[in-house]
Amino acid sequence: MAHRRCVVSYTDWHTTLDQFTSRYGNLSDTLIVTHAVDKAAASNQINFNTLKRQLGNSYSAVLLDLSKGIHISALAILAGTVRGGGVFVLHLGPDWLTQPDQELDRYLPWPLTSHDHESFYKTLFWQAIHAGDSPFSNVWPNTIEPVLRSTGTLTAEQEDVIQQIVTSLSGCHFLIAARGRGKSYALAELLERASQQGLACACTASSPLNIASLAEHYVELTGTKAPFKAADALVSDSSQYDLLLVDEAASLPLPVLEALIEKANCIVFSSTDYGYEGSGKGFGIRFRQQLAMQSIAFKQHRLKYAIRWGENDPLENWLDALLFKEYQVTNQCPDQPKCLQGKEWLSYPSLLDQAFALLVSAHYQTSPENKRWMIDDPSVLTYCLYEQKRLVGVALVTAEGELPEELSQAVMEGTRRPRGHLIPQSLLAHEGIQEAGQYRYWRISRIAIAEDVQRQGLGSQLLSMIEHDAKRQKVDFLSTSFAATVDVTHFWRQANFIGVRLGTGKDQASGAYSLMMLKGLNPTSQELSKAWSQGFHRDWLETLCLNLRDLSPELILSIHSTLTMGENPHIVKTSTKDVSDLTYFCQHHRPFDAIRPALLRLTMQRLQQGKLLSNSADDGLFLGCAINTVTERDAHKLGFSGKKAFYQQLKHIISLQLNQLKNG
Repeated sequence: MAHRRCVVSYTDWHTTLDQFTSRYGNLSDTLIVTHAVDKAAASNQINFNTLKRQLGNSYSAVLLDLSKGIHISALAILAGTVRGGGVFVLHLGPDWLTQPDQELDRYLPWPLTSHDHESFYKTLFWQAIHAGDSPFSNVWPNTIEPVLRSTGTLTAEQEDVIQQIVTSLSGCHFLIAARGRGKSYALAELLERASQQGLACACTASSPLNIASLAEHYVELTGTKAPFKAADALVSDSSQYDLLLVDEAASLPLPVLEALIEKANCIVFSSTDYGYEGSGKGFGIRFRQQLAMQSIAFKQHRLKYAIRWGENDPLENWLDALLFKEYQVTNQCPDQPKCLQGKEWLSYPSLLDQAFALLVSAHYQTSPENKRWMIDDPSVLTYCLYEQKRLVGVALVTAEGELPEELSQAVMEGTRRPRGHLIPQSLLAHEGIQEAGQYRYWRISRIAIAEDVQRQGLGSQLLSMIEHDAKRQKVDFLSTSFAATVDVTHFWRQANFIGVRLGTGKDQASGAYSLMMLKGLNPTSQELSKAWSQGFHRDWLETLCLNLRDLSPELILSIHSTLTMGENPHIVKTSTKDVSDLTYFCQHHRPFDAIRPALLRLTMQRLQQGKLLSNSADDGLFLGCAINTVTERDAHKLGFSGKKAFYQQLKHIISLQLNQLKNG
């Protein structure tokens, strides 16, 4: 398979377009992506809004117009569509480096715009285009002769992976590959072979678009449609499968992936190692940790060799160096700046690559777009932590707040939603805290610690560095908003952050609710954060029963531990009759359904009194039964022999709680 050839054009758009059309217009598989789509032109011109539909497609020649600004997702997606031997043309236009970048607006917080702020990432991109190892030149190839492997032929590597899975067709498998490795074709072949054996098979993804390539290959192999089912439908359906394929698994929430494991005898999670949507590497680390916690064994497979283009392809190497460099454990940092911002990154390009790679490995939602955001958003500070000249920790901090009174009022009324400023906007719009917009916040949006040195207090060291600088710069609050899990909530609670808001809708990527926490840095902000937490606490129990019943008991208790009750809080009281009803349930034969209101009041009282612990299985069962997230149907899953043993334990727990309540 041949390498791809790359052209960069600095002429005006019409000259570039004429060049492209005159040389490659006779080909049937070309693509032009531009903001200036000519509606009268051929159908091979598209704008940037339909890019995701190009995933899995292949072209002999692609022209990408970046004259209006750097569209990183477009670059990553379209580079992967060019066949071996094909041509990839970047149009920059004349005086590109000094022209405004209209894509920059997406990265800037209010009130900044691309007209009054410079893009420093643009300088890095320009340097990469002109580097000695860049595949781009201004020489246009006259001919294109893509060398395509014969249809239907598997590589030895693909065949080996398929055989490893087909041989047993059981257990949990990961298939990881970079783009252009034939992952979708291998999955289609696996699905076809299992179907030929008469096995019950299905495939799923976050959307049909993410499985388009697999589906196309499956039709080629069988003449029938691939058995696609939506992930949420699979979870809610009672059907069981012999084989379930989950393509681009990194784009599905972790709780959904965990639920899918129960749906098949053999399940294969596949993910692109690096791609426009983020990193399969970060996804793999996070998901493997989840499986290990549940003692679920898995086997990992990898496709290493390119089949869509030649090995050691210059375009792939260049794009990997620009967007997807891996974190190197052995990499030494001769200079060790503690905090970097904006233009300062231009002096530390290698450190930028390492810092971003560390973020990618720790947060599977991190995408190539975030690398530009780190550099081009002037409100972003990046804190770095080193051990023996090695970068081991990174934290991203965003400066927010100090909104004008008029804008704050508009945000409260729901008529304005300025870019950025997540924390003050949420406190204004959702919690109705009128004064929230006027204060200065540093939001810690991401913390990443190298995998081999985690759980050694390095995250707390980073927080201490940030807090020291924030106090020195008269910041009012440190803040964070994250997908709430027991361990992450515990980390922030240990750092003396307190809860002020829990989102009412699940994050699409993580499948978790977002918890917002603050830490006041001066006497005024400390009192305010306590008051705001008390307001959250007042509504917490009602919200829990109305909107948040799918939270696990452990997470409910963990979140509750972050709240401040304040002086003389209203505490739910258990009445004498409640105690009597619960006693009859525990000691006699009162039906469970008859005492549920009394159980709920007792549980809420004990919760408000801080008597329930997140690490106690008994307290989790007590709370879960009270709010109906745990029922007798969960008996076997919880380790009980049956319904009778389940209720015996619940009665024992309630009796203990009543005795503790009686004895103060």
